[in-house]
Amino acid sequence: MNSILFSTRRLFTPDQPGLLSAGQQVSSRRSIMSALGNVPSAYKKAKRVGRGPSSGKGKTSGRGMNGQKQKESVHPWFEGGQTPLHKTLPKIGFTNTFAQDLVKLNLGRLQEWIDKGRLNPSQPITMKNLLDSRVCRGIKDGVKLLADGKENFKTPINITVSRASKEAIKCIEELGGTVTTKYYNRLGLRALLHPDFFSTLPLEARPIRRRDIEYYKNAGVRGYLSKPQSGTQKATT
Repeated sequence: MNSILFSTRRLFTPDQPGLLSAGQQVSSRRSIMSALGNVPSAYKKAKRVGRGPSSGKGKTSGRGMNGQKQKESVHPWFEGGQTPLHKTLPKIGFTNTFAQDLVKLNLGRLQEWIDKGRLNPSQPITMKNLLDSRVCRGIKDGVKLLADGKENFKTPINITVSRASKEAIKCIEELGGTVTTKYYNRLGLRALLHPDFFSTLPLEARPIRRRDIEYYKNAGVRGYLSKPQSGTQKATT
């Protein structure tokens, strides 16, 4: 491997006879770049092993005669053959593979953004508005509306989120606003938040898990499936 260290021992200096005439000026940068070279002491040639007794590493390639380290490498967590620590201790807890990573949004923070003029309460507020105004960041699976700071909330709004607590719904509806909880899968949420990434927007997905269907059909949490959907009523002749 070539080294990044170079030698400048071949630089031409003005005091060398016959190289520069009187009054000539030579750029030091140009002189250095034209005389760069590798320094032999700057790098070390790799030792080749497994080349026989005369290679300098012996017939065993420097690993010795016997032992575990001669056959293979030993893992850092190896404990000499006894039961390792990570097997003697019991397992605690579990990882819920169905858990959703929801961004929590409190009513107090929402009112602060409205007071600063970063959210328009006269227009319907979606999760895209929440992301664009930076009141929510890093939305992966959706937004959950919570009631922390409800004593400071005083603006009627129409908001659509993934989930909402009953206290937050009650506080908003008492002021004359509305809350709608709507299901989005990963693709649908990405199309909502970043529509410029798509040449053709995908169709909205319906929930397929039973718990999601039951949640969004619940009128108590203002699920969007609890309301009559447009186009679902049969036309009468």
